[in-house]
Amino acid sequence: MYDRHDLNDYLLESWLEFHEALKDHPEVKRMLFDPVTGLPTTPLLFPRIESLLEERGEISLLCLNVVKYSKIEEIYGWKVFDEVMRQVADALEHITGAELRDSDMIAELMISGNAFVVVLSPPRTTESMAHEHLTKIARRVEDRVRAELKSSLDPALYPKFGCYVGAATVRHDPKLRLERIVHDALDRALAQADTREAQDAEERTRRLREILDSGEIRTLVHPVLRLDDLEVIGYEALSRGPEASEFERPDKLFKVAYDSDMVLKLERLCRKRALEAAQKMPPGRLMFVNVEPEAVADPELRDVMFSSLLAETELAPSSIVLEITEHTAIADFSAFRSTLEYLRMLGFVVAVDDAGAGYGSLQCLAEVHPEWLKIDISLVRGVDSDDVRYQLIESLVTFADKVGVKLVAEGIETREELEALRRLGVQYGQGFLFSEPTAPFPADEDIRLP
Repeated sequence: MYDRHDLNDYLLESWLEFHEALKDHPEVKRMLFDPVTGLPTTPLLFPRIESLLEERGEISLLCLNVVKYSKIEEIYGWKVFDEVMRQVADALEHITGAELRDSDMIAELMISGNAFVVVLSPPRTTESMAHEHLTKIARRVEDRVRAELKSSLDPALYPKFGCYVGAATVRHDPKLRLERIVHDALDRALAQADTREAQDAEERTRRLREILDSGEIRTLVHPVLRLDDLEVIGYEALSRGPEASEFERPDKLFKVAYDSDMVLKLERLCRKRALEAAQKMPPGRLMFVNVEPEAVADPELRDVMFSSLLAETELAPSSIVLEITEHTAIADFSAFRSTLEYLRMLGFVVAVDDAGAGYGSLQCLAEVHPEWLKIDISLVRGVDSDDVRYQLIESLVTFADKVGVKLVAEGIETREELEALRRLGVQYGQGFLFSEPTAPFPADEDIRLP
């Protein structure tokens, strides 16, 4: 999402420059179309806005801001985010003639940005747009674009985005430059979109609190296999919120939990559900349990081996692998390391997740000295056809052999990736090629063995 305070001076300065350049060099226009969506950018709206202001005295506009709830480009790549922006542009075009009129103009705020501008046509029966009517249009456009995106985006991708629409009115003032008038209106519209996002955030916090209070967290498991013979050696416990809700995916759960300071409470519930699921785990196997860095110092985690839960299930601490997942940076590695050493003394095993990604996975690796290391999906994806990824994983295999760390490749989806990882000497792996996350515990024969 845009930081409006940083954006203000840049936009106004660039618009003033563009306006002057367009007067002297009309060929510059082609440079002001966004290459991703094909839409014009805001400076190309100025002639239409100027004409309407001189004719009507005022116009109304909408500003639609697309908000990322997680590290979309880092996880999926910039092409996926570009595709989302194309889908938003298509959604706006698709609702033209319904929520929007055919004469409304759609543009992007700036090239390669994540906000769209709609200049609304003047009302047919009144001189000006009533505030209540403008607000209703903004809400209808917001709802329709969200509905369009929900039907067109991958179900796993849709919850990672938010879409908020603000509105403002531009009034003609011959004493002020057109660019300044438009800039002020867009600033107000973006501020209104920010308010909409804040209201949504409050509602998400309320819903997350209800989920935690009612214990509505489920555990799915994803098998971890030995790659040479495809024998199951363990499972990763994956936490999920209520089915078919925006909180079903863990990235949304933890994003809201971090924003609302409920990470520890969420961690405890997820860990409790994972250990409850482990009661039925086949003997001799491992359970990888994700742990946020700031939850490592949780006294409940340190005491869990003495809890009645472990006593009743007869789970040995050595069968639990604490998988450190870096959603936030680790502030104090010294304290972090000493806490992990205490957990090791209790019998737990430690893994570092997302090698090759994260806020400081290499430093985390150096400080933690894990028994297990998981290779991030971003390196595994296409390793069979990408020499850089191949060489990076080869370096990790060499490192793991020298320090005695067991490697797990995450996100294996194709036979070609599996064969490349085998050639590289990666010992273990997991991915949709073998099994999708499922309720505990799948029978070994149900796991696809290619």
